[in-house]
Amino acid sequence: MGFSGIVTFANYLISNPWIFLLLFLLYCFIYALSILVSGPKPGRNPFSVAHVRPPKPLVTDHTLRNKVLKQRFKVQRVPDNIDTIIIGSGIGGLSTAVLLGRAGYKVLVLEQHDQAGGCCHTFVDKGYEFDTGIHYVGKMMDGDMLRVLTDQITEGQVVWEPMDLEFDSVALGDPGKAKWFTLTSGSRQKFAEHLEKQFPSEKVAIDKFMKLLNDCRGAFLGIMFPKMMPLWLARFAIKTGIYQFVMRKFMKLSKLTIGEALDDMTDNAEFKAVVSYIIGDIGVLPSELSVVNYTALINHYMPGAFYPLGGTSEIAMQIVPVIEKYGGRVFVDAPVSQILLNDKGRAHGVRVTRNKNDIDLFAKRIISDAGVINTFKYLLPQEVAVKAPLYKYISEVGSSLSCLTAFAGFEGTSSDLGLNKGNTWAFMHEDIEKDLKDYVSMTLEEAAESDCPLMFISFPSAKDSAWEDRFPGKSVALLITLLPWSWFNKWEGGRVKHRGDDYNYLKERIAQQMWRQCEQLFPKLEGKLEYLDVGTPLSNKYYLGQPEGEMYGMGHGIRRFDPEISMLLRAESGIPGLWLTGQDIVTCGFSGALHGGVLTASSILHRNLINDLTAVTKETRKLIKLTKEDVKKTN
Repeated sequence: MGFSGIVTFANYLISNPWIFLLLFLLYCFIYALSILVSGPKPGRNPFSVAHVRPPKPLVTDHTLRNKVLKQRFKVQRVPDNIDTIIIGSGIGGLSTAVLLGRAGYKVLVLEQHDQAGGCCHTFVDKGYEFDTGIHYVGKMMDGDMLRVLTDQITEGQVVWEPMDLEFDSVALGDPGKAKWFTLTSGSRQKFAEHLEKQFPSEKVAIDKFMKLLNDCRGAFLGIMFPKMMPLWLARFAIKTGIYQFVMRKFMKLSKLTIGEALDDMTDNAEFKAVVSYIIGDIGVLPSELSVVNYTALINHYMPGAFYPLGGTSEIAMQIVPVIEKYGGRVFVDAPVSQILLNDKGRAHGVRVTRNKNDIDLFAKRIISDAGVINTFKYLLPQEVAVKAPLYKYISEVGSSLSCLTAFAGFEGTSSDLGLNKGNTWAFMHEDIEKDLKDYVSMTLEEAAESDCPLMFISFPSAKDSAWEDRFPGKSVALLITLLPWSWFNKWEGGRVKHRGDDYNYLKERIAQQMWRQCEQLFPKLEGKLEYLDVGTPLSNKYYLGQPEGEMYGMGHGIRRFDPEISMLLRAESGIPGLWLTGQDIVTCGFSGALHGGVLTASSILHRNLINDLTAVTKETRKLIKLTKEDVKKTN
């Protein structure tokens, strides 16, 4: 290359500074990789197509199910060789336990409730069964990576049934004369065409909306990358602006709210209300919800929505035996009151407090699936917790809104009552944000005398094809609304089911109003109610262990996805010997918490399990293809 060529090349580099940044980032990556290669030896790959087998028939006998899901903690039952203790049996904790168990670790899972599963658990009362937190899951088609991951964790024993193509409905206006809209799954084209049929004058807005959904596909990787990199490298990339430059599209989208995006698309308030309906699944107002988080949810359900055969407790029912298969145990009625640290500040045990008796258990590593707020505010000594890098951001991000759930049981089958396999979101007015703000600004007494402005309605009995065999002639509904913890916290000191007449009257008043609105939306339910129970934020705290009864852990507003905070919401807690797992380190919901388990196991095993999962997914798809070809040949 002559002098002029060198000058030309130099000018090119000067005019394209991004090349320097990419080269530098590549250098950092190679350097980090060299450290990882020379560091601890990676653990075993816990994924294999051999782990998945044909599902066995459902176990419906409650006595047999309780032997799996309700194994009470007794210190003499704890195996001697436990090296890992997990606090909490949500899907994050259970999936971490399976992955570590397959890699040779001996894991003990401790659950404070009387049943394993966290938000996957169900309960039966007076002949009716209700789910509590998993109402539908997207992308459970054969061969999808999420389905492959779930099958790996459950050994393929959970059967996922497709819900209706119109998986979500939106009812706008007074329940007696509401306008109905539906969202359909199957493909992006079908989703868009279905919207156009309902909003023929909004084709331009729908095109923009679909472009936004497409632009945000894969954007969630911008949240995952800082969690997967070594902390020092992630911190360096963020502090220097390299991360922000390389992920500039993600950075732009993460700061855009769905409220702003929709305002730029159209003035049609009805359209904006319908397409922003799913904010209830995240518990964030449109003006505070990043389009990255919002579109990830829509894109999650667009291919199809699913529900587990036999109900959501089937998930834990099939995972617990897998943990036991590798020498681990899952015990309930084991509330952890403290994470124990040795004199060097390393987490090395937990204290289980039952009936005012303390039992200390020790292990090489402790993993918390109890949530970030619980872990740092209540389980760790504060003088230790405040030193963790994440601590100062906890109050800034805050907790998500809580909810009230009305559990309704009634006589009649789904076919008799016209109940479908979809969910319904009911809003009193088009301005969802104003309605919800007005509602949560009320006193509890005022709210008890008011219409419920936002309500999610689910019929688990219609989604589960095994329901009629298990509970013949009966059906159930869940009616859920968002509300603040402050409405109920004055009764926090009372015992469950003994909190007084005022508490019972007010919560039941809200539930009865929700049921009246439900009857108006589904007239065939009128006069059918046989059972009505109510779960308040205090119930959520008691059964799920959340400090303020929040269903979604830490808040999911825009601030949560700031690179600095997102980087620190990771498996490594910043305290030696202590890891985090579950929805708080990724995002809320079944898929988010499940991937939290993968990240935590990756960190402990010093192995990129996302790569391993990708490989086993490819292998699974090949097997599915071969099976289909064999079927064609046979036919």
